[in-house]
Amino acid sequence: MENEGLKESELFEKTGEAEAPEGIPPEEFPPEETPFEKAQLTERYLAKLIDFLIVGAMLEVFTFIGPFAAITYISIADGLKGGQSVGKRLMGLKTVSLLRDAEACDFRESALRNSSFALLIAAYFVLGWIPYVGKFLVVLAAGAVIFTEAAVVYNDENGIRFGDKIAGTMVVKEEDF
Repeated sequence: MENEGLKESELFEKTGEAEAPEGIPPEEFPPEETPFEKAQLTERYLAKLIDFLIVGAMLEVFTFIGPFAAITYISIADGLKGGQSVGKRLMGLKTVSLLRDAEACDFRESALRNSSFALLIAAYFVLGWIPYVGKFLVVLAAGAVIFTEAAVVYNDENGIRFGDKIAGTMVVKEEDF
C-alpha cells in the first residue's frame, strides 16, 4: 500500500480518510469495546438539547448572521475547551478521540461528528423559504437524522453514534478523566 508508514494525521492530510489505528483491523474500528464507560443517554440527549437551544437563540437574536453563527457553533461545539460543548459541560460529559489516546475532541473531529446537524441548519435556510413544502422537507430530514442517531446510540454497546464513527470519537462522563 502506498500510504504505509504514514502517521494517522499525515494519512488524513494526504487522503482525507482516516484509518484504524495500528494493530486494529479496519472492520473492527471503532472498537466494539472501549476502556471507557459510555455516557447515559438522558445526559447526552439533554446536553444536545441545550446545544440546540443555543443554536435556536442564535437564529432568533442574530437575524442576519444567525445561520452562520448557528452552523459554526454546532460544528465546532465539541471541540471547545476540553472536548465539551456548553451542553456537555453543564451535563458533565466530554467528547474524546478514540484515534488519539482519548485526548479531548478537536475542531476537525467535532466538525466531522456534527456535520449532519450543521447540514440540517443549512438546509433549513436554503429550503425553508419554499412555502409549506420547504419546511416540511427539512422537518422530515431532521426527524430522520435525529431518529437514526438516537437509534444508533441506543443500540451501540459503547453509545457511539454515526457521527462518532465517522470522526472516531466517543462521549464519556467527565469524571472518568
